Amino acid sequence: MIPTSTLLAAPSSGASLGQGTGAVGLSSLAAAGFIILIIAIRNRSKYTKKYFDDRRNLAGLAAVTGVLFIIAGGTWRMLAQGAHDLAASTLTDPNIIAGASPAGIALVLTILAFLPEWQRRLPPAFLALGAGVAWGVAGAFWGVLFKVIGAMLGKFA
Repeated sequence: MIPTSTLLAAPSSGASLGQGTGAVGLSSLAAAGFIILIIAIRNRSKYTKKYFDDRRNLAGLAAVTGVLFIIAGGTWRMLAQGAHDLAASTLTDPNIIAGASPAGIALVLTILAFLPEWQRRLPPAFLALGAGVAWGVAGAFWGVLFKVIGAMLGKFA
């Protein structure tokens, strides 16, 4: 005998992606993003060569991962904050950019991550990770960008 309280139907057509992937959680999503970022920096897989061979795509992945680290919190937030603090403290050195505002740091980190033709893969990834954090610190346009990316990532968790 089948109990009458058992539901034997698929989710409605209005089911979200988060319902389809299950309760992944932001920390697990941050771990997955970190693993993908490390694999993309190494660039030894045919998939990473296909999608992340261009340093700008790699920088985009790192920036989104930085935003994800901040919204995940905990150790992930500390890792991203450390990358941001290192890059920001270098930029705000009086001999480099004296008196840079948070928005200025976000702008400079974004430019350094996406515009130069980097020979190595680590610098754009590191700078973009710091830029993703700087977007949330800066506010204004950068804060909107941070919130949009964060909202999209929040739908997965």
